[in-house]
Amino acid sequence: MRALALLAALALASPVHAAPLQVLTENNPPFNFAEGKEVKGTSTEAVRALLAKAGVEATIAVRAWDEAYASAQRSANVCVYGTARVENREKLFKWYGPIGSNVWALYALPSFDKKIETARDARFFRIGGVKNDAKVDFMRAEGASSIREADRDSDNPARLAKPKNDPVAIDLWITSQATAKAMAATAGVKELKEVLVVKTQDLYLACNPRTEKAILDKLEAASRR
Repeated sequence: MRALALLAALALASPVHAAPLQVLTENNPPFNFAEGKEVKGTSTEAVRALLAKAGVEATIAVRAWDEAYASAQRSANVCVYGTARVENREKLFKWYGPIGSNVWALYALPSFDKKIETARDARFFRIGGVKNDAKVDFMRAEGASSIREADRDSDNPARLAKPKNDPVAIDLWITSQATAKAMAATAGVKELKEVLVVKTQDLYLACNPRTEKAILDKLEAASRR
């Protein structure tokens, strides 16, 4: 009995190890993408460098953006990148970086002949985007009322070519300038027209605020060095 009591006391006295940090992202080359079992990309390299500087061990995995973003909102010790740091997200996460920069642009098929000089000019068209993406939030703030959200951005190029009466057809696609043409070509859309460069947006590592404080402090210190 004494031995059992001693073992119980030792167990209570032992430090509780926090769950390892889980870092999530999406397939969005050249910023972040899965190649076999490895996650690569310019933003991935920046995140790994930040984690190494902070002395924080983490796993990095690729998910659909909506899943990755929701997981970081919901669960402690989960972070997501490359996340646009915009006003409506500011209090949802702890922010580290920037880890990269992204140019947002509107695209259409070459047959699109309407004059679009500002993001607000696009508000009456059907716009394709990604669930929980800052670009979609931005277009809504500009008055867009017909946004068709996909789970993955790679689903959007083909929707530009759908018949106009198709319920998932879109007129414009809001996406990253760096990835648009290659993604469209992979989807079988060989010709793509850049209608408008919308804005340039810094990207960050965004972590759940309930993540272990020691980890957040290390990331904060590393971001400042």
